Amino acid sequence: MIQFKFIFRKLWRDRFFTFLKIIGLAIGVAVCLVIFKIVNYEFSFDKNHPDKENIYQLVNWSYTGTEKHGFGGVQSAVGEFVDQTFPEIEEVVPLNRKYFEYLSIEKPNGETYRNEDPKNIQSTVSDYFEMVTYTWLAGDKKTALLYPNQVVLTQSRAEAYFGKVSVDKMIGKTIHYDNTPFTVTGVVADLEFPSSFEGKEFVPITNEEKTEANWFSFNSDYNLFVKLKPNQKDRLLKVLDQKYEDMIPESWKSADRKTAYSLLPLSEKHFSQDFNSGVYSANKKMMFGLIGIGVFILLMASINYINLSTAQIPYRNKEIGIRRTLGAKSGQLKKGFLYETLIITVLALVLAVPMMIGFESFYADFMPPRISEYSAVLPISLFVVGLLLVLTVLTGLYPAYLINKVKVSEVLKSQGAGRLSIGNLNIRKTMIVFQFVIAQVFVIGAFVIAAQIDYMITTDLGFDKDAVVTIKLPYKSYQNADVDPFLFKEALKKHPEIRQVSLGHTPMNDMYWGNNLVRITDSGETTLNMNFKYVDPDYLDFFGIEVLAGRAPQLRDTLESVFINEAARKGLGFLSNEEAIGKAMKGPSEKTVAIQGVINDFYQTDLHIPKEPLSLMITTERNMLNGFSIKLPLASSAWKKTLGILEKEWKTYYPNAPFAYEFYDSEIKNLYESDMRQSQMINLATIITIILGCLGLIGLVTLTAFQRTKEIGIRKVLGSSISGIILLLSKDYLKLIGLAILISIPIAWWAMNKWLENFAYRITIEWWMFLLTGIATILIALLAVSYRAIKAAIVNPVKSLRTE
Repeated sequence: MIQFKFIFRKLWRDRFFTFLKIIGLAIGVAVCLVIFKIVNYEFSFDKNHPDKENIYQLVNWSYTGTEKHGFGGVQSAVGEFVDQTFPEIEEVVPLNRKYFEYLSIEKPNGETYRNEDPKNIQSTVSDYFEMVTYTWLAGDKKTALLYPNQVVLTQSRAEAYFGKVSVDKMIGKTIHYDNTPFTVTGVVADLEFPSSFEGKEFVPITNEEKTEANWFSFNSDYNLFVKLKPNQKDRLLKVLDQKYEDMIPESWKSADRKTAYSLLPLSEKHFSQDFNSGVYSANKKMMFGLIGIGVFILLMASINYINLSTAQIPYRNKEIGIRRTLGAKSGQLKKGFLYETLIITVLALVLAVPMMIGFESFYADFMPPRISEYSAVLPISLFVVGLLLVLTVLTGLYPAYLINKVKVSEVLKSQGAGRLSIGNLNIRKTMIVFQFVIAQVFVIGAFVIAAQIDYMITTDLGFDKDAVVTIKLPYKSYQNADVDPFLFKEALKKHPEIRQVSLGHTPMNDMYWGNNLVRITDSGETTLNMNFKYVDPDYLDFFGIEVLAGRAPQLRDTLESVFINEAARKGLGFLSNEEAIGKAMKGPSEKTVAIQGVINDFYQTDLHIPKEPLSLMITTERNMLNGFSIKLPLASSAWKKTLGILEKEWKTYYPNAPFAYEFYDSEIKNLYESDMRQSQMINLATIITIILGCLGLIGLVTLTAFQRTKEIGIRKVLGSSISGIILLLSKDYLKLIGLAILISIPIAWWAMNKWLENFAYRITIEWWMFLLTGIATILIALLAVSYRAIKAAIVNPVKSLRTE
């Protein structure tokens, strides 16, 4: 107890350095805790499912030339085919996403509970509850989905609908999905671990879903899981591949294009983003990147502590000498220093907790969805204990070792303890360089990522997106979905404030229709699978899309015309844009269409993906057109009035549908959400590494000034200026930072070039980027040390010379 009192008195006496040590370690620990929570959550997905090693999702790969694309959905006919053809497979579980406009529940008090667009509703079979082992709170899993219009609810969803009543009383209750009544036949406990099975309400597979013989369209809403033995996999895939080949038309078959089924193990599903089919998934590379960031930041915090502790040894030399003179053994000195380190680490941990909570609140979008629903007390507790021990040993052993290397005779003369090296290698300087190498790599990375995101957002996309708002067409039966959208369009065109209106899929988004376009020639057919967008005749003019050959769309093009981009023209084998005009094609549903125009290649998804073949089909069919695009006045000051006009007309034609618009350039930015998250992550890591590096510099400059107090006083008496003293105290550290910047350049260049390989269209890393970020880092470091250096430089030299 006496030793701990002594440690606390000493820490309070040196409170400036104690603060620097605690705040540095706290930042590192807080970052590690947040990263551990995220990584532990992501890697916990699907780990607790019994027999998970035998559960697979049926997926498919599409091969086109040297490219391949994965897709998690299957055709509607596959589930029933597998069930009938492979009776030996233990479980065949279709899991289809269901959509309802609303659900309603009549309450005993006469009120009606209503939920618009209910989520996480799936149609499946009873075997689903054999494959995924829920705890049944009420009902029988063998009969709960045996008949039509039954529904099984998870506990959280049941309580949301019926309140905190006994689950037995929920059985037999009625829920209206749209206008169809369903009876509650079961309630299951929510899964207590993260899972790729996100369903909250389960209804039986309908006869229409079972008997639909569609082998042509792969649909992300249709998912199929099987539980099988290893020796059953090859035969299943072989039979399915042959069945698909037999069912598709000859015009779809091509030597350079192939579709093949595959089995995705459940244990790999969460990190297989090609096959997520709308289910939340994670990027494994990003997880390893987070782990790397956590390790580097923890190392920086530890180095910060070690540097400050070893630099304080000359400052504490008399204390060490007196204790050794009074009989303190080496082991006691080492143990005392480790106790001191442990206390500082515990205090840092206490401070790290509110930092972690603040981070999670401030960067809520960075945290995985639903992470708060699952308890991780045990793994986090074990991680904290392990982190506490590792930090204590990592940061305490080396300074404790150095204390015992100091000779008593030299210590009492304030000599010898300041030179800490192994041979010619100064360890403290090496650690400073290491810190700033990491920091500078993050600085360069943050700059390059920001530049790439800016390039993606500001580059010419091949169409006009400025001052454009989009409004989705109402699709619910009770929201006037039957109103002809062209009536609303004509009403808007009467207002001079509205420059233009168009209907159809916007040029750049993450939604598209895929289909084939077949070129018919005397020598055979050339089939090209491509994206299709359905638009009205004003679309090209509205978005300023250039017609390179042929003519612009007209209303009569709704019958037998198609407009293609240059990539599609090349893919179909035409040597020039003009050659393609007027040529007959076999389009969707085997309908013959003619190419009326060739348009420029504009970006359709994002800059990760090369510009792909595209067909524009002109249509007036309401179910093919998903929304309005409206051009506001060029002057933003007039937008409020124009939006008011839009809302007024909307309520005239769609009184029962909510008026909701979005600026199109914001929609485009949303396509880069993953890149924005990476940028956010690197920016935060950059700020933290710079702070940690500067905290260490502040402490080291302060100690250097203390050790050279008399020298500074003598220099000032002899005429040195304040700027000269500041340079004296700072130049060695600035040289080390300069060396760190030089070392970091090839590392950062390699890392950022690897990152940029993910983009089909990207910036070029230029030499001035390294120069600019290097100057910025040096200036930040100079600002960090200048205060302490100036404070030491302006001290009265008489006072300095009287200091012992």
